[in-house]
Amino acid sequence: FTFTQSLIIFIICFLFILVIGYLIFSAINTDENITKSKIENLASNYYENFLYQQIVDSGNTKPSTVLEEYNNIGLSVVYLRQLLLHEKQNDPETFNYLMEHCDENKTSVKFYPEPPYEKKSYRVDYTYSCDF
Repeated sequence: FTFTQSLIIFIICFLFILVIGYLIFSAINTDENITKSKIENLASNYYENFLYQQIVDSGNTKPSTVLEEYNNIGLSVVYLRQLLLHEKQNDPETFNYLMEHCDENKTSVKFYPEPPYEKKSYRVDYTYSCDF
C-alpha cells in the first residue's frame, strides 16, 4: 500500500470505530437510563443520609431491632416529591430534570431493610411514572 492508501484505510477505520462508539454511547445514555439513574441516586441518598439517620436517632432501641420488622413488608412508600424536596437545595439540576420528566405524585420508591440492617443494607422497589 502507498502512504495515501494507508491513510485512507486508517481514516475509514477510525470513522467506523467512532460511529460504533457513538452508537454504543447513545444506547447506554437513553432518557430512560438517565432518569432511572437520577431517581436511584436520589433514593439511596434519601435512605442512607436521612431515613436511616432518623431511625438511628429515634430512640432507645438498636436500628436493627426497628428495621427487622420491615424486612418483608418494607417501609412506607416515598414519593418522588418527597425525594425531590429532600434534595432540592443540594442538586437543583436533578430537581429540574425530574420535575420535567416524571410525575412526582406517581413515581415512588419503597425501601426494604436487609440484614445486617446497616446504612447500606437495603433494597428498593421503584415505581416509575416518567416520560420514557
